[in-house]
Amino acid sequence: MLRNLPLSATGRLRLLIGVALCSQLLVPTFAMADAAYDALIIQARNGNFTPALTQLRQWPAERQTPGQISDHLVIAGWAGQDAEVLKVYEAQGANRNLTSQALATVARTYRNQKQWAQAEAVYRRALLREPNNVDLQLGLALTQADGGQANEAVQRTRALVAAKPDDPNRRMALGYALTRAGLNYDALFEFDQAFIRTGDKPEVAREYIVALQKARLPEAALRLSAKRPGLLDDVTQRRLEGDVAAERVRMAEFATRTEQERYVIADRALQDYDKLLARWTPDPTAHDDVVRWRIDRLGALKARARMAQVIREYETLKSEGVQLPTYAVRWVAAAYLDQREPEKAEPLYRQAITAPDADPADHVEDSTALFYALLESDKVMEAREVASNLADSQNPRVELKGLPIGNPNDSWMDAQQLSAQAGTYGGDLPGSEAGLEALVAKAPGNVGLRLAQADMYRAREWPRRAEGSLKETEAQAPRDIGLEVSQAYTAMDLQEWRQMDALTDDVLARNPDNRQVQRLSRLRDVHDMAELRVEAYTGKSYGGGGNDDVGAVAGSRDWGIESVLYSPPINEDWRVFAGAGYATADFTEGTGQHRFQRVGVEQRTRDMTLEAEVSNHSYGYGSKQGAAVSITRDINDNWQYGGSLGYLLATTPLRALNADVTANGGSGFIRWRANESREWKLSLSPSHFSDGNNRLEALLTGREGIYSSPHVQVDLGLEVGASRNTKDDTVYFNPKSDLSVLPSVTVNHVLYHRYETQWSQQFQVGAGTYSQRDYSTGGVGLIGYGQRIRWNDVLEAGANLSLISRPYDGDRERDLRLLVDLTYRF
Repeated sequence: MLRNLPLSATGRLRLLIGVALCSQLLVPTFAMADAAYDALIIQARNGNFTPALTQLRQWPAERQTPGQISDHLVIAGWAGQDAEVLKVYEAQGANRNLTSQALATVARTYRNQKQWAQAEAVYRRALLREPNNVDLQLGLALTQADGGQANEAVQRTRALVAAKPDDPNRRMALGYALTRAGLNYDALFEFDQAFIRTGDKPEVAREYIVALQKARLPEAALRLSAKRPGLLDDVTQRRLEGDVAAERVRMAEFATRTEQERYVIADRALQDYDKLLARWTPDPTAHDDVVRWRIDRLGALKARARMAQVIREYETLKSEGVQLPTYAVRWVAAAYLDQREPEKAEPLYRQAITAPDADPADHVEDSTALFYALLESDKVMEAREVASNLADSQNPRVELKGLPIGNPNDSWMDAQQLSAQAGTYGGDLPGSEAGLEALVAKAPGNVGLRLAQADMYRAREWPRRAEGSLKETEAQAPRDIGLEVSQAYTAMDLQEWRQMDALTDDVLARNPDNRQVQRLSRLRDVHDMAELRVEAYTGKSYGGGGNDDVGAVAGSRDWGIESVLYSPPINEDWRVFAGAGYATADFTEGTGQHRFQRVGVEQRTRDMTLEAEVSNHSYGYGSKQGAAVSITRDINDNWQYGGSLGYLLATTPLRALNADVTANGGSGFIRWRANESREWKLSLSPSHFSDGNNRLEALLTGREGIYSSPHVQVDLGLEVGASRNTKDDTVYFNPKSDLSVLPSVTVNHVLYHRYETQWSQQFQVGAGTYSQRDYSTGGVGLIGYGQRIRWNDVLEAGANLSLISRPYDGDRERDLRLLVDLTYRF
């Protein structure tokens, strides 16, 4: 909540006391009947206090009568000589039989000096003399209100108002007591009633303006002040103007009627602050107000989405030693989080949550923001702990008087949703799925829950299920920004490029400052970029039939590189590409080389990716042309199939090409994917070699996730391969039939993660068997290590070094291999 500076009560106290006692003091009791003394008293009544006070001061205290002391006190009170009033009373009048008017003057003076107990005692002494004196009763009530007995003051003044409702003085006194009791809206009613009756009186109008201000109606107060120029002093006027600006800051956080209006109120608040700061910053007496305006202005900047400026202003205030109130700390924390500085946002959110004056209504929102600050700082486990604690701290229902079962608690639902979502970001997608589906079953109309569920489906690689859920939600909130953003991401996963563009254009036009919208726009821009893919390898084999330097399959000292450049999308669905590559290796029969170039076209539409190319190959026997076509189709979120046909296959072994043997053929596959951590794929690849050999290969691969945490994922893998060939005695490795079984364990460890940048390392260990016809079964061992990095959505690169030991034609061979790949968009 924004601060509303408390207004000084001194002016109002004196005003009300003056009103309460004026009628009594205009008829003083004279201590002496002689004409000279009467003349002095008359002069004092007319405002000339000095002669009477001079005479009274000269008389010896022991010779003064109670009447003279009473007159001394009353006239000193008229003259504003509070110190003299208390000195005379305490020295001479405390034990004398003073008049009620004199006692009222003393009580008022004690109150002016904030000596509440003494003032109350004197008022009660006066009331013993005149128990029905309304002015004394009002004075006592106001003193009680000031002295911490607001409830007693309210009770006393309510009784007085009930006895005479049309008396504005009683209404004013009750309003003052209610203000002291913290009941500002009840107080406003009383001041309003007084204003209705005597609004022409400046003191009543002034109190009514202050009551409006305290009731958080500063604009109404400012309008009334504008109609009564000079009614307020400069300090009160400037603080009222500051309160109007602060009210606009609060209103700027509310939803607007249209998206075009979302910044209107924030802009008005900034204009208000600019005027106030320009006028009052040079005035040293306005320093505290200026600091408050600078703090409150942070809220207007935040509402205006000028987050970088919020941070600059905050750091300036901090350098000046200014301590921000809790409500402003929340603004600064949000600005840091928005500007991708979560490490600075985290302590500020913790400060806001634990502050003594923290608003309970902000607890869920601030805890949620803390969760994301921790998540974006890569403190995933701490973030999940915050979400879990928040969920445990909220009650499902709000207890209300008169309702035995209470009302549903929206904060509880928000906290439960955050706790369930935490699994999506924390490596527990199955737990997140179960939690969100349970919540959706309880609140199927909750848009936020359905969006969180759709995000979880996408994370589990179920875009069609996400699409269906979002379509159901669309009927409830068709123009929701979050819904359209989620639909655009889903369209991107489904290769619905036109739908993605339409949704992205819409949300970007409606709310370009939204971080979700900006992120979506960035990914759309990346999609529209050209793409370069580079793959390279090198290796060295040991063994292979007694030759320590030549491998049976890959040869020795082999290396190769291939680059493919894809154009930006053409008419959304199409891309053309061109590539070139080179491969070489040493074999027993000589060094093989293969240069190739390829040009093709790719079409990506919903459920299908189609690619066709023509190629040129040079491997020592002139240039030869090849061609290939491939297709991949999705049946649903779980099943996928595809195939390819090729003339002069790119997978032809280099050793075969070195002997002028080419291969044509094709392949087909079917894949079942349960979710992000479980899948199986079976492929069959028949091929015909130009030397008459026919080969049929089958490969079954599977993956099962067995452990997942925010930074570590462990998968069990299985690879079962088999092949058969019809021709013997080829120069290239060509077993009659073989079977390999290789179980493996793969560990992916994230070393660093910050927004779009991630650095990870991979470990792989495998052990299995290899069986080849006419040879005994032998063991296969694999060990590998790699690293990958992703940067800024446009660059991904990796390297993997592996060592595999296995038999070929009965001879054990060890192959040390390095693979490097890079994908870059520009």
